[in-house]
Amino acid sequence: MKIRRRTNLLWGVVLLAVAIVYLLRALSLLPEGIYDVIVRAWPILLVLGGLSILLRDRIPLGGFIALVLSGILAAGVVTYGFSNRALQPRSDYQQAVNEAIAEGVTLLRIRIESLATDVELRSSTRDNRAVTGEFVGSSESNVLVEYRQDDAASATLTVREEPRSKFPMLAAVGRGRLELELPTEIPLDVQFTGVDGNATLNMDGLLLERMNIDLKKGDALVTLPEYDPALSEDTAVLGTLEAESGSMTIFVPDAVAARLALSANSITSPQYNPSIYNLLAGDNTTPGGVLEARAFDSAEIKMRYVVTVPRGQVRLEVAS
Repeated sequence: MKIRRRTNLLWGVVLLAVAIVYLLRALSLLPEGIYDVIVRAWPILLVLGGLSILLRDRIPLGGFIALVLSGILAAGVVTYGFSNRALQPRSDYQQAVNEAIAEGVTLLRIRIESLATDVELRSSTRDNRAVTGEFVGSSESNVLVEYRQDDAASATLTVREEPRSKFPMLAAVGRGRLELELPTEIPLDVQFTGVDGNATLNMDGLLLERMNIDLKKGDALVTLPEYDPALSEDTAVLGTLEAESGSMTIFVPDAVAARLALSANSITSPQYNPSIYNLLAGDNTTPGGVLEARAFDSAEIKMRYVVTVPRGQVRLEVAS
């Protein structure tokens, strides 16, 4: 009588996968970041072995189910590991920013793009025509600074954070911080795009003509300046302030009358001083309503912005 030996297809697949990983590693075809994660996640094989033994003789396709469950567990552990490391501040990479602005420039466009980084913008304490500051963060980030003269009267300064690798090393993942001081004597057009991190944009003391904020994840604190934009009409919208997954606090000086169109309903009603602002009914373009200063029509300095905060709190404060 012949005895059929049962072969374990599951462990054959596992051994084949391990062999392929080491082959790709030997040929330098496997990114360091992926290999690092695989090495850290090898205890999942013990879980796979235990599940396969537990399920093999009890339910059909027990080995396949064990493989799927182990894969889900591995993905969850890796995701948690990267998320946890992303919250920890890093200081192993520094990049200074020191860009002089050419004489004759009457409009400076500031373009900032950040990843997992807390960003702070403020007016310069020096009497000069320069943008200065520093990025401190992970060695997995690379900060590019580019100054371009658009024409005789305008220029663009771009500060862009890029990943050095599509698959970063887990040990090097962390949160960065970018601080910039902006010149006080040049009209500014500011555009900020952030993937993750809190943003503090203190425009007090600056000649702010326009400002656009697109923050994917994190809270934003914005201080508007006591300045009447010279390059825009009173009826012009000066930009969009957006925090997709976070809250936004906006400080407005006493001498400034703001009109903030809430283009998306937040999870709670906006917080504001009803003796200074009215919450007007919205329409199709402003479903969240409009926060408008009671003295808006008679004010000398007017600012109009669109505010989009779909998942957080909008708070309007008077700047002291």
